[in-house]
Parts: sequence; structure tokens; C-alpha cells
Amino acid sequence: MGQHALPGAKELRKTRAPGHCKFFFWLVMHDRFWTAARRKRHNLQDNDNCNFCDQHPEEISHLLLSCVFARETWFMVLRRCNIQQVSPLPTSTDLFEWWCRSRKQLRKELRKGFDSLLLLVAWLLWKEIRNQRVFQGKSQTVSELVALILDEAKVWAYAGHTHFFMLFPEFSQTPPSVAHLATGRDTFLL
Repeated sequence: MGQHALPGAKELRKTRAPGHCKFFFWLVMHDRFWTAARRKRHNLQDNDNCNFCDQHPEEISHLLLSCVFARETWFMVLRRCNIQQVSPLPTSTDLFEWWCRSRKQLRKELRKGFDSLLLLVAWLLWKEIRNQRVFQGKSQTVSELVALILDEAKVWAYAGHTHFFMLFPEFSQTPPSVAHLATGRDTFLL
């Protein structure tokens, strides 16, 4: 009574992803991240420009969807899955509207993988912005970020998210040895 459903909430609940990624995306849905635009609204900083493109205010939907860096990342990842037709357009401004519209354009057997991929790409885009660019003063190219996303998707697939095998046929169904996966990265598998 008196509540309204958030777009994408039902899909998020059904999505297979590590808990920290689902919690991250739940916070994104509620616009609870301290982006530069939000910090500026609270008089915590003067500049609210995006760290990727330096052209628009740094809001969460911009960072994860409509920024030039994010759109290029999405296109390259979705091209690897051969579903680049659902890549975000420059006019795409709402992450959840794009998600719901894009998943309806896909075949039913690809939707679970697409939902998990959405959380993975969004999580790693956020980590690139906050951990690398803002806090550590380092940056990756789009190609390096896409390689990281594909490596992490492979780890997720071998950890039991088998719907990634439908999206990425180049992943073999035979997982590598555990020693190969233990590369020192912070993963939920180890």
C-alpha cells in the first residue's frame, strides 16, 4: 500500500551475480551513490564533471550508460557476445529503461546472461571510476577494461554462472585449474 515498483527490481532479484554486485546495483537503482553531481548538490565539492568524458555532470546513469567511455565499453563487450544491436545510444539516459528495453529484444535464452553481464559491466565501470581514476589517479583504456570484463565473466562462468557460456561461446565449458584462476585478483570464487 502506497508503494510503487522500481523499474528493473524484479529482474535484479532474479539475476545471478555475486552479492556485492547485486547490492551495488540495488544502490544504483535507488540513486544512493556519492557521484560528483550528488556531492556538489550537498556542497561537498565544486566540480561535478564526469571523470571519463569531462563533458557532463557525473550522475550514476551517465557514468554507467551514456558517457562516451561507458558506451564504447558496452559496445565492445556486447559485440563480443554478438548482441551489439542492444548497445546504448547517445540518447539513452536512463539505465533501467535501457536494460528493460534491451532484454526484451534478446532471445529468451540469452536474457539471464545479459542480466548478469549488465551487473558485471556496471560494477567494473564503477570500480574503474572510483578506485582507479579518482582514488589511485590511474586510468585504463576501454580495451583494457573490456579485457578485464571478459576475464571476470570467464571466472563467473567457471564459478557456476553457466548462462555466460551462451553469451560467450569462446569460453570452453572445461574450466582451467584453480591455480590458474588464483591470479591475485579480488574475486568471489577464491
